[in-house]
Amino acid sequence: MTRWREYFLTLLIAVLFALFVRTYVVTAYKVPTGSMQPTLKPGDFIFSSRMSYGLEIPFTSKKVDTSFPERGDLVVFSYPNQPEINYVKRVVGLPGDRVQVKQGRLILNEEPFEYEKAELAKRDNPNSELFDIYTEKSKLSSWPVIFQKQAEDKDFGPIVVPPGEVFLLGDNRDASDDSRYWGTVPATQVLGKVVLIWLSLDWQKKWGGNRYPSVRWSRVFSSVH
Repeated sequence: MTRWREYFLTLLIAVLFALFVRTYVVTAYKVPTGSMQPTLKPGDFIFSSRMSYGLEIPFTSKKVDTSFPERGDLVVFSYPNQPEINYVKRVVGLPGDRVQVKQGRLILNEEPFEYEKAELAKRDNPNSELFDIYTEKSKLSSWPVIFQKQAEDKDFGPIVVPPGEVFLLGDNRDASDDSRYWGTVPATQVLGKVVLIWLSLDWQKKWGGNRYPSVRWSRVFSSVH
């Protein structure tokens, strides 16, 4: 009986530890859509650090050692209109920033971003016949984005990001539901920062009688920027 009690206690401790880590340290998510391509692809499994913007005190809603998301961070957040749904987008605008999109290009505080064709591997482009990959650059930061070659020039704004909130965009600019459509997001709804792709499955390339996805080995355990 003692042995079974030891097994039970060991299992219980392991389960409680896993729940603690998932709730307060690192949470795993699956990327279901291509709105964050080329950085994140459908079928990517990611880890989000819940400690990047503060340490949550267990069994409370309070945090200590808090910090604000930085421009360029990939963040997991609760969807404003459906709090039970989590999304991943990139922080583009911080409180007080004046954000505008003109002819599909980003303008921040009256300064247009620069766009250069990116020399990424061919595998990073979901469809080279339909999309072009660019590096979106400001004076202080840069990240990859994709545009449809025949995209409509969609204008947005300008708006000023309210205090305590962030403006979020998807890297796949012509196929992303983001702050252009549902507004800025309170930083309190940001759940963590994406730090790692630990697995990546490609369901477009199947094997085993067309039943199993292939693994994108080059993306396994790769860091995210």
